[in-house]
Amino acid sequence: MRHLRILTIPAFLIMTTSCANLNCKPQSGSALQGTDTATVGLYLDKNGYPQASVETVTVAPGQRIVFVGPKQFDIFFKEQRSPIDKAELYTSNGILIVDIPKDVFDREDRKNPENKNKNEMFFRYGIRVDNKVTDPTIHIMPR
Repeated sequence: MRHLRILTIPAFLIMTTSCANLNCKPQSGSALQGTDTATVGLYLDKNGYPQASVETVTVAPGQRIVFVGPKQFDIFFKEQRSPIDKAELYTSNGILIVDIPKDVFDREDRKNPENKNKNEMFFRYGIRVDNKVTDPTIHIMPR
């Protein structure tokens, strides 16, 4: 498993860096086929601002998002809304994992009864590197 990580992460970073050099427009992303894991690559643009390989990542309750990027970055949720119990997450090893709770819809209904029976949720979050921020979105839909 460790060898797979050692090979996969550099390959993913090379692909992400290539996209940054070609000025690719970030697309939507979702869990990799046959898995419960969505990946989001993070790179720095020519002005040093963090950019996500996808503008919106779509996941289902119980899935996870793996962010891979610069050695140090943090993610913080905006508008006082977070799909998890923490509003901010930090890493110093270039990898950050967000596990979406299986009961995320129930939690959101308890916080705001107006959300009851909605079949999707959006969470705005920020990616911060050296006090420079970008603002992509997490989209959660039931399976």
